[in-house]
Amino acid sequence: MKKVLLALLIIILVILAIYFLTRQKPGSLESQAFKQDRMLINGENPDTLEVCSFNIQFLGSFKKRDDAALADILKDYDIVVVQELVAPPYDGVYPDGQSYTGDKEAAEFFDAMQSHGFSYLLSEEDTGTGDKIHKKSSSTEWFVSFYKPNIVSTASDLPQGFLAQDRSNNDDYERVPYAFPFRAANNRLDFVLISVHLQPGARPAERERRAHELASIGGWIDEHDDVEKDFIILGDMNIYSAEELTAVTPQGFISLNDECRMTNTLSTAGKGQPYDHVMYNPGFTTEIDAAFDLYVINLVEVMRPYWTADAPYPGDPYVHNTFKQYYSDHFPVVFRLITPMQDDDGLAM
Repeated sequence: MKKVLLALLIIILVILAIYFLTRQKPGSLESQAFKQDRMLINGENPDTLEVCSFNIQFLGSFKKRDDAALADILKDYDIVVVQELVAPPYDGVYPDGQSYTGDKEAAEFFDAMQSHGFSYLLSEEDTGTGDKIHKKSSSTEWFVSFYKPNIVSTASDLPQGFLAQDRSNNDDYERVPYAFPFRAANNRLDFVLISVHLQPGARPAERERRAHELASIGGWIDEHDDVEKDFIILGDMNIYSAEELTAVTPQGFISLNDECRMTNTLSTAGKGQPYDHVMYNPGFTTEIDAAFDLYVINLVEVMRPYWTADAPYPGDPYVHNTFKQYYSDHFPVVFRLITPMQDDDGLAM
């Protein structure tokens, strides 16, 4: 009997040792391999840029959101493009001269990001499906990109801003996409990131609407690519299948998520969808690191070490309505750009 008890004790100790040795610490990413990969980029390889796209559901709405934790997992990226910001963070003025007040919940996330050295570009107003915009609700959204000013700068000479003048109930877009222009600090790469949040839903009419939105984006690019050729479409495209992806991708473009990996947190509960994509034209944007591909960060696993409440972590078991209020309902996705010796649009080294 003593030998059996001793054997059980040894087994328990081994299990505990494995758990504590492999347990993630706050600030770590999903895998050791990816952590090592990040080390090659942060300050050690100035010839690469890492861009993260992240739909943070109703950012500026949920009071429970752990903004500090989200900012901590994003702090090492060079650019972070966020969709679903539903309220402005600080006081400002709309293009029509009307003033607006900042939102406390949105400001908490912006403050957390800026504490890690980010600057930001914010759309000049919100955009939405209905006839009325300029309001703080989930029916309209702002677009924002955070960036490290020592790594990239905004490029005012490149195409930028909303893709259409009418930002409410637009014929071509559910939410008018926004173009963010950037230039690497070494002046060897410039590009335009087009952040999107397309029509949701799986019905035929909703699929047709998404196809029209992407075709309209492709048309806008054709009208603005006389000089700049590097346009990257990214964000929550609400695409449901590889078949749909093939049908709606603009001509000449491909998606880094062509495998249609699941990018929503419900994939943890077996209800995943390949919503998020990064599309680019490989004939022009040769700077995309195709070998790095697209990294999908499992938000449910990454946020686990940050949970400090007495209540059970809502990711284990997964409780959707709670988890999305603290964090989001989408996984962040990451891709890499390699800066060439000379920009292929003709920008001198």
